[in-house]
Amino acid sequence: MSRSGFACVLAALVVTGFGGATPAADQEQKHSGIIVEVAPATRIITLEEMGPWTGPDSMPHRQIIRLATQTRIDLVSRSESAPGAGGWPGGFRTSRLEAADLRTGDFATVTAIRSGGGWVAESIAIVRPAGAIPSLRGKARESR
Repeated sequence: MSRSGFACVLAALVVTGFGGATPAADQEQKHSGIIVEVAPATRIITLEEMGPWTGPDSMPHRQIIRLATQTRIDLVSRSESAPGAGGWPGGFRTSRLEAADLRTGDFATVTAIRSGGGWVAESIAIVRPAGAIPSLRGKARESR
């Protein structure tokens, strides 16, 4: 390829972008953090998550996520014994939860899509470790 041809291709990439840089509106995204608010009447949870780390001033931010009627919610935990065929002690097991079972302090990984200007959960994996789960709020500054 000649230099002028290469320059044209490079210029086209710079002008149009390198492709795939911006996710489509209906593309799935995962959000992980601690549930800080549950609103059962509106089927909305607020998730506090740490976003991209940009230095010591990085702070957690909140995502408001709506639950659809078909949102799958699973409690994920370690098994004490082998959880069935092909399982092993300490492997993961899941059990279904209802939206009413969600509580503040739960650690959640939400798979969601953008819809109507907000996030709508397709699935939620909940982890409830033993003991209290502290809020992320302010931890970025304390952990220097």
